[in-house]
Amino acid sequence: MTVVAEVNLIPLGEGISVSKFLAPALKVIEKRGGKHEITPMCTIFEAESIEDAFDIVAAMHEAVFKVGVKRVVTTVKVDDRRDLERSMKEKVDSLKKEIREPR
Repeated sequence: MTVVAEVNLIPLGEGISVSKFLAPALKVIEKRGGKHEITPMCTIFEAESIEDAFDIVAAMHEAVFKVGVKRVVTTVKVDDRRDLERSMKEKVDSLKKEIREPR
């Protein structure tokens, strides 16, 4: 089954612009070849299991520390639906369809 997770990593005490601290965390997902979307506020990705999702989040969290950040706040949301296989794209498409063709 596909787990969809949202992760938000916040490097603290490193100034206003944090892109250079977050880039290594995004490379974690890219190296694993997982589907993901970067948004202005967070990153959303697909994983094969809840364990895989948390493993990816932990690796992303550590990647921020590896570039010299002293404090990181990480929040995670997980959508673990086990009755039906749904990708990130399918979830968005379903909502868009409902907007166009309300019941």
